[in-house]
Amino acid sequence: MAEPAHRRVADAIRAAIERGELEPGARMSTVQQLADLHGVSKETAHRAVRSLVAEGLITATRSRGMYVRNRPRERVIVRDRTVYRDELGYFFDRSAQDWRAIGTPTRGQTVAPAHVADMLEVGREEVVFARDRAMGPPGSTTASQLSTSYLPMWLLTELPVVGKAQTGSGGIYDRIEEHFQVPIEWSEMVYGRPANDEEVAKLGIGEGLPVLVVTRLAAVAPGGRRQVVEINETRMSAEEFAVAYPVQRDASAAWPRA
Repeated sequence: MAEPAHRRVADAIRAAIERGELEPGARMSTVQQLADLHGVSKETAHRAVRSLVAEGLITATRSRGMYVRNRPRERVIVRDRTVYRDELGYFFDRSAQDWRAIGTPTRGQTVAPAHVADMLEVGREEVVFARDRAMGPPGSTTASQLSTSYLPMWLLTELPVVGKAQTGSGGIYDRIEEHFQVPIEWSEMVYGRPANDEEVAKLGIGEGLPVLVVTRLAAVAPGGRRQVVEINETRMSAEEFAVAYPVQRDASAAWPRA
């Protein structure tokens, strides 16, 4: 069975990129020029271009035309999932220890996404407090990750400092532990999805490309009564970052075997 024409064209362009004939940042031929070069219709060439955009190999805009994208998979950064502490407070990955805010963080009341509201144990239409910030390595002007903390309004009533611009040394986690006099316990889930418009703009990634979402739940249990105090969602380019974690043995997988 013959290979569809649009796949043949996409394969040829992909091979040229992989051979280095089309370097990152290079402007590509127009769709009509590609159609003429490969002897196919303009619609077939357009389908090939769309598939390469979806792969993240090229960027296509009406104003600037088509360009070969940088290939970040050659420099994937592995994020570990361990909580550490330094002189500034808790942080959750050694590779991002020196990252700082890019631009001015924002904060205010909002309605959380449905899955965040469920995890925060509030109603789906209930107002919560959100703290947003973009983070990146020192000297960077483009964010490497976007982070949003969602806090229940009862926590702000009980502990107003967590809603302020300046929360003091150690940030909201230190204030929460000081207030409740118990340690915070965290749990996380990681998943991928297509980037939304805000993420495309702030992270500088192509439309439709995936982001890696790390959703972290923070809870305290004063007097044995568990309360969820924050949900943090961190988003980063799935092309540039991976998550690593140790694989632990359950008692049923103990060695030596019984």
